[in-house]
Amino acid sequence: MIPVMTRSHIHVLAKAEHTQADIAARLDVGERSVRRIVHEPEPTPEEVCADRRVDAPRLGRPPKADQLTVARVQQFLAEDPKMRATEAYRRAVEWGYTGRRSAMSELVRRLRPTPATDVVVRFEGLPGEYGQFDFGEAIVTYTDGRKEKILFFAGRLKFSRLVHVVMVRNQTAETVVRSLVETFEAWGGAPREWVFDNPRTIRASLPGVVPVRTHDHLRDLLAEMRGIPTFCLPAHGNQKGSVENLVGFVKPGFFFARRFRDRADVASQLVEWLHDVNHVRPCRATDEIPAVRFERERDLLRALPAHIRSENYAIRVQRVVSPSALVHHTSTPYAVDPAAVGHTVDLLVRRDTIEIVDQGRVVGRHTRHDRRGSVVRTREDRHDTLKVIGGRQTGFFKRECVRELGEAAEEFLTRLVHADEPSVWHEPVAELFDMLQEHGDARVLVAITACVRARTITAVAVRRALAKAAA
Repeated sequence: MIPVMTRSHIHVLAKAEHTQADIAARLDVGERSVRRIVHEPEPTPEEVCADRRVDAPRLGRPPKADQLTVARVQQFLAEDPKMRATEAYRRAVEWGYTGRRSAMSELVRRLRPTPATDVVVRFEGLPGEYGQFDFGEAIVTYTDGRKEKILFFAGRLKFSRLVHVVMVRNQTAETVVRSLVETFEAWGGAPREWVFDNPRTIRASLPGVVPVRTHDHLRDLLAEMRGIPTFCLPAHGNQKGSVENLVGFVKPGFFFARRFRDRADVASQLVEWLHDVNHVRPCRATDEIPAVRFERERDLLRALPAHIRSENYAIRVQRVVSPSALVHHTSTPYAVDPAAVGHTVDLLVRRDTIEIVDQGRVVGRHTRHDRRGSVVRTREDRHDTLKVIGGRQTGFFKRECVRELGEAAEEFLTRLVHADEPSVWHEPVAELFDMLQEHGDARVLVAITACVRARTITAVAVRRALAKAAA
């Protein structure tokens, strides 16, 4: 399309009796365009300034969009206001449209209904009413050039703008709950409503589905704290009210504004930064120091019960005990009392331990090992299992207990089994099992590892290695 200013120049030169060929050469346009434009109305000064024609028919070659095409495109857009111009062009070609793709794009742009603009209401939270929570990540470059992606969980009280940040290893549902508890501990209580986005580790139901179903771990904490979950719809950040972008505040304000030696230094400086933003610097949104403003909502936060503490809060998970008297959690099998085989038991998963309860009776206590793969057993578990098995199972159970110590134990047993005599492994394995019950997993594994390196694959050699380590 020829610009309005060029059209005005064509009319001026034509009035000065320049030939059409001369005008075309001067303005670098085609003679056919010059002939057409001199018969069109001359642009007004206002139109030249605005660089567009107002209340006038479209100039230049008209698009090949007749009334039927316009009506059909209007119907498409009524059914799907977000339909792309390429899809409208594809459908138009099917009914015989011969215009260009660009003309169809212009027609779709002109006919597409203008979306209604919702009125956005910004609201301030009342003391103790809202808390905003979100995950974030930042790639940090240490002073020695190493880079590390650091995940963090951030929380902020809507009224006082008090902030707390927890460095985390993942974004699982358990991490959400434990980070919330740690944040509530830092605040001395929990707000009435907890505002989240929509990650699947928090919300189990799809956005827009009513009633909202939260993840089981979060549901239990909400019930104990009498909290109310609030979820923002995707691309509707304004639903968080007047609280600013929390992750956008933490990343440039802390992670990108400082230099760190290593992860431990990040954790150390994070404590300093949180003290600064909470107790020293006034918040730009309120012009008050958050800690000062927090005094007005401290007593309105919901107190944490005694059993809800970050170091011992138990997440409850249900599992069925397998025929091997094992239950699995995070890809690790844990041994339980064989009397609970086939029962549905409760796993009380704490940060460092797992307790297994069957109808009020504790049937297993273990140190927690995530994604270990091999079975986690105690001396008591082995003793209880031996009481209910017999025959060939006894020998294979003892061998399995030794094998579960690790790669060195598996290599030791492999060489033992492939000795000349087919049944040579039974007696040495029984001796190794007795050592395991007497000295513990760690010491026996060290002794077995030494024997593998020395290629002395006998129970006597393992006993000597134990004695040597104890001396």
